[in-house]
Amino acid sequence: MNSHTIRTACIALGIIASCVIWLPDLYDKFLIARFVAAAASLAILFLFALIGKKRWRIPDTPVFYIYLLFTLFCGCSILWATNTAEAIFAFSTQLLTPLIIIFIFSLLSTNRHVTQKALWISAAIIFGVYLFFAVIQLFHVESFSFEQLYRVSGINGHKNLLAAMLFVLSAFLLTAFPLFESKLLKGLSVFMFAVAIIVIILLKSRAVLLGLIVAGICFGIMILMCHCKKHFHRGYHLTIIIPIVLVYAFITVGLRWFADRSVPHTSEKSEIEHNMLSTSSLAERCLLWDKTYHIADKHPLTGCGLGNWQIHFPDAGLEGLYRSDVWNVNFTKPHNEYLGVLSETGYFGLLLYIIFLVSMTVGVFFALCKTQNQKEFLFGAIVLSIFVGGCVNALFDFPNSRIEHVIWMGILMANLLHIIRQDQQKALGKGWNVVFLSVALMSLTIGGFRLKGDRNTFRMQQALKASDWKAVERYGHQALSVFYTIDPVGLPVQWYLGKAEKQTGNPQAINSFRKAYHFAPYCKENLNDLGLAEYYTAHDLEKAELYLKEAIRISPNYLYPYLNLAYIYLSENKPQKAKAVADGIYFDEHKREVIKADAIYFEPFNAEAVRQKIDADYEATQMLYMAIFKKMKK
Repeated sequence: MNSHTIRTACIALGIIASCVIWLPDLYDKFLIARFVAAAASLAILFLFALIGKKRWRIPDTPVFYIYLLFTLFCGCSILWATNTAEAIFAFSTQLLTPLIIIFIFSLLSTNRHVTQKALWISAAIIFGVYLFFAVIQLFHVESFSFEQLYRVSGINGHKNLLAAMLFVLSAFLLTAFPLFESKLLKGLSVFMFAVAIIVIILLKSRAVLLGLIVAGICFGIMILMCHCKKHFHRGYHLTIIIPIVLVYAFITVGLRWFADRSVPHTSEKSEIEHNMLSTSSLAERCLLWDKTYHIADKHPLTGCGLGNWQIHFPDAGLEGLYRSDVWNVNFTKPHNEYLGVLSETGYFGLLLYIIFLVSMTVGVFFALCKTQNQKEFLFGAIVLSIFVGGCVNALFDFPNSRIEHVIWMGILMANLLHIIRQDQQKALGKGWNVVFLSVALMSLTIGGFRLKGDRNTFRMQQALKASDWKAVERYGHQALSVFYTIDPVGLPVQWYLGKAEKQTGNPQAINSFRKAYHFAPYCKENLNDLGLAEYYTAHDLEKAELYLKEAIRISPNYLYPYLNLAYIYLSENKPQKAKAVADGIYFDEHKREVIKADAIYFEPFNAEAVRQKIDADYEATQMLYMAIFKKMKK
């Protein structure tokens, strides 16, 4: 076994570890754990490369340089992001992709056959691990309804992310045909691919199924192209420009038109209730997309900053988004990777991203037109088809938010770039090992802080359930760092601290709420508590009104700011103002029954407690009206 084979095997083990590791005592059991594992693997890799004076190779093509420019522009967004910690972490995850592309491309350039076999083995092992846990969970669901299927996530955190990973891995499973002569391995690949399709269908992940259909169509076109290659040698530049214009226009104009006409445009409460949306509905995604365009309208040139969509999204208002407006469900992604890029990096960032994706796709297409090797053509057609299908899936979901998907999409890109420029490469100087090692160590350091923050947030949540406010305060302080300011669902850690300090009578609670406002200015929960603190602690009625009215604007069906503002007016002996606020509450007997019936859907493990809370909230509104009535009679 030569040194290249050993090195490739070690890298394969690193890839496997980075994609399957999870830690049970984290708020998000998968994201940070895999980020740290990936960063650690890269750091070890570049350390040995530095010691061995390894020279890395990159594809000498404008396509790769455009991606590097896009990555650099994303990094610049840290300078203007509202929440710097989230921007830094998002940029660190994005840096993984070019690093993965560089060393996989280098391995392919050194010994393509061994590297591709190692990737097949890695994909097969990871696929087996994912499938094992998914099948166990499938046997425990009571039915194949959407609610029950959301309990099936394998070790990927979400059923759609599981389906997306099975889909991406299938690209490498099918490469057994051009890579191996063994009929056993080819048969095993077909079996695994068939199982992947069955699981994707059972999970009812429609975005992934659409990506699979598009991948199949793309593969069919490539096979047909194989028989008429001579007709595809010209028109390269025109073939790039037209798709770039069409895709960019579709995302910036066409998709906006579609989203705008798919959402309710009415202030009638009965119509809004009629459009209460479930997680399986395309309409909910259209609402998210429509509100995401509002971020782009406010920040057209630069975007709101990498990783900051979840910070700015509520500013567009949550009305119509049943789960977020009525229930305490916080969205962290727009369910569309391209709109995520648009909102966070602006129209220029999206343009760079579209140019990269289209240029690479078209570049691979023309490169395969020229190849005379049927095995190379089949390998390239399989990888390109799955890549195109993955781009379609990204129109409806957010797979690139997970580290395992980032890793394997980076590997896909490295293979595609190698097809474009396998004979035109650029060797980097040995000093680049220091740069790459520094980037990996920086990512590892950031990951360490995020890991610490996530672990303490998990403990803080446990203490919160037990109403142990001292513990909440202790773990909150331990979680906070320059790289960790909000939890995985977008709630500021300082808000938790403020709640704990308020419960223990600490007058510093108002300062915690103010700091939380700095990190997340559109968080409805913090706006509500900050408004209360400004009135009862700082005795500032004007600011209390400002923050509570802002919470109501953001979430018209969020009950607490109405109650708090009305009681403040009552304490100021302004019953008419209190009544005007109370009249804005939409919480009648009918709505009470509607949301109680939906409790099992959104809180399947604690539905009865939720129903009791709904009843308590309803009684609180009735008590408010009684208090207003008594005040007005005096």
